[in-house]
Amino acid sequence: MYALAGIGILLAIFLGYGFFFKKPNVVKPKVGPIVEAIYALGTVKSDDIYILKLGITSGITQLFVSEGDIVQKGQKLIVTESSTLTSPISGTVTRIYLDKGETVMPGIPVLTVMDLTKTFIQISLDQSSALRIKKGQKAELSFENLRGTKINGTVQKIYPSDGQFLVRLETEALPVGILPGMTADVAIEVARREKAMLVPVNSIHRGQIRIIRDGKTKTLNVKIGAVNGELAEIQDGQILEEDEILIGKGK
Repeated sequence: MYALAGIGILLAIFLGYGFFFKKPNVVKPKVGPIVEAIYALGTVKSDDIYILKLGITSGITQLFVSEGDIVQKGQKLIVTESSTLTSPISGTVTRIYLDKGETVMPGIPVLTVMDLTKTFIQISLDQSSALRIKKGQKAELSFENLRGTKINGTVQKIYPSDGQFLVRLETEALPVGILPGMTADVAIEVARREKAMLVPVNSIHRGQIRIIRDGKTKTLNVKIGAVNGELAEIQDGQILEEDEILIGKGK
């Protein structure tokens, strides 16, 4: 019994030693392409919206449209006590705020007409992400329930608006059924290297990486470039193809 207990104690000590003094994994760096992207949620917006408002107080005497109606440019929308108002664009009536017989105050919306075919994608980014966005960068979009369909887009502009940093993306034709107000997952490509020196992200600790070179272990301060998922680019030739990369601190 005592012998078994002694074996158990030795086994526990051995396993504990192995846990606390576990040797790090060793991998080879890779040379290959890497793409770094910024991910965000985008919203489909209409590029042609008309909101009917009056310049003077007047009552609505006739209302010719309902929500969801498709109207043509020049089509009558409402008649007030002072004038007849028509639509300056072709589109769909998406909102009616007031009804026949109601009095409209100046500047109050009466109805909205929106062109559902002229659309773009808008995303809002934090400051650090916005600093990496430039006109002409490529983007890829996907919509919920249409995950097999990838839509290509391009950054057209980035600008501040009420404390936000907004990006406008132009896209190829959107799938049938995609309407303004719907959302899309967006990935904007901000960096690409075709022949990058790549190491696992988890091998980098506070800007340093441990390697084995010529049989000796070294710790290097590294300059990190593009990062994509599990891989990071190491710049300035600090890592050689023949190096071995240590993952884990070890002892």
